[in-house]
Amino acid sequence: MSTRTTLALAAALATLPALAQERPSEGDLFGGETPATQEASPAPADAPRPDESALFGDAPEAPPAAAAPESQDPRPGDRDAQALDGPAATNAFDTEDAVEDPLKIGGRFYLRALSQGSEGVSFGNTSLSAPMLVDGYFDARPTDRLRGFVLGRLTFDPTRKEGSGSLVPSVSSASAAAAEPRVLLDQAWLRFDLGRTLFITAGKQHVKWGTARFWNPTDFLSPQRRDPLALFDARTGATMLKVHVPWEARGWNFYAIGLLDNAGPADTLGRVGGAARAEVVLGSTELGFDAVLQRGRKPRFGFDFSSGLGPIDIYGELAVRRGLDTPVYRLPAGLALEELFNPGTGGPPLDIGALPIEAQYLDGSYVPQVSGGATWTFAYSENDTATVGVEYFYNPTGYSTSAVYPYLLFQGQFQPFFLGQHYAAVYGLLSGPGSWDDTNFILSNLGNLSDRSFITRLDVTHRALRYLSVEAFVALNYGQKGGEFRFALNLPAMRRGGQEIPPISIAPPTLQAGVGLRIDL
Repeated sequence: MSTRTTLALAAALATLPALAQERPSEGDLFGGETPATQEASPAPADAPRPDESALFGDAPEAPPAAAAPESQDPRPGDRDAQALDGPAATNAFDTEDAVEDPLKIGGRFYLRALSQGSEGVSFGNTSLSAPMLVDGYFDARPTDRLRGFVLGRLTFDPTRKEGSGSLVPSVSSASAAAAEPRVLLDQAWLRFDLGRTLFITAGKQHVKWGTARFWNPTDFLSPQRRDPLALFDARTGATMLKVHVPWEARGWNFYAIGLLDNAGPADTLGRVGGAARAEVVLGSTELGFDAVLQRGRKPRFGFDFSSGLGPIDIYGELAVRRGLDTPVYRLPAGLALEELFNPGTGGPPLDIGALPIEAQYLDGSYVPQVSGGATWTFAYSENDTATVGVEYFYNPTGYSTSAVYPYLLFQGQFQPFFLGQHYAAVYGLLSGPGSWDDTNFILSNLGNLSDRSFITRLDVTHRALRYLSVEAFVALNYGQKGGEFRFALNLPAMRRGGQEIPPISIAPPTLQAGVGLRIDL
């Protein structure tokens, strides 16, 4: 055996005792448990004695937290640093305090062409007008308890000349269009509630009272009378403060209103008017009671109702005034107005101001106005219905003859639909008949029973596109010549004080027609 082999064998034998000492236990080899108790190493003699908290498990007292470094104020004017270092901003749209789209913008474009044929007037001289109306509004609803609304209006009629207004007020609201572009404020109001109990609306707004279709004597809060034949109510609103208190359990409503411009501008506290209304529901009957008090105008009281009698709906209004705000004109007994306006020839021109006509305000007397009617809606096929209705109006402040109408014109008291003492109306409505789902037909017949003049009108509306409506109407005037709906005038030259009035000749109307285009957004 060589010397190198002998040395390697000796080194291998020398390592055997160490390998025997590091032999794994049976638990490591066969998966058995390691003995639980092992002899602990003795603690050094100088080791400190553990305290009670370590022996019994009480947590040691935590060391004091390190003081946070003082934040340095951002540099003056550094808005980015202020926004980053400041508190997080609250997003109102993530709460119930605001809506996602609080502002709506829309409007209406209304273009019409109207013509009126008169007796004895050639086709080329037939009157024509093309009134235009444009509305634009902003409707802000930041929450369900707050709303603001503003609506402005532009009117214009390119067919009218400046100062060419007709002497006779038209029964159509189209005559309100100006010869030059005119801008009006129709509505501007703010609405909110207090504790969801009081609902307050302040500003220029529309409030219509009454239940009748054609004649509304209790519509006290509108400065102008409504045109009952117009499809679109072009009247502007009135400025007021309205407080609404609903009684939801009974379905009743109570209103208190402060009026600021219904009888002219209220430039002093004493000129602010007041109105109140109560709406009561008793079974199938709805009742309304209202009153209006204003300086410079007679007190007005109103009552209206609507109810059902089987398939027929009935309604009515009663307005009572103590005296009149505008006079009624009376002639001395035995004198006819026709004789005054046609005194013959050869004499000086008649002076209107010198006519022996008395103006009476009926002070101390209660003057009623009553309207009422009924409607019946019935099915004439499986999917179609029709509505027919009648209405009557009693107006004791009107006149029993048309002879007084010329004098009313010169006094500015010619008010269509309120000239006679007795009126009546019959109408019918077809809404989407048959396959014409987007077309409506309205046939109305109104008559002044006092002067025996009448008008029959057919209105047709059709929804051509989603936002575009097409309108058309034709009206026939008939009855006594010179009456309200066939008004005619043939007066000689006259004087009004020192003003000379040339002869006036107006032919009675026979036929009216018109078309309209309306876009509603």
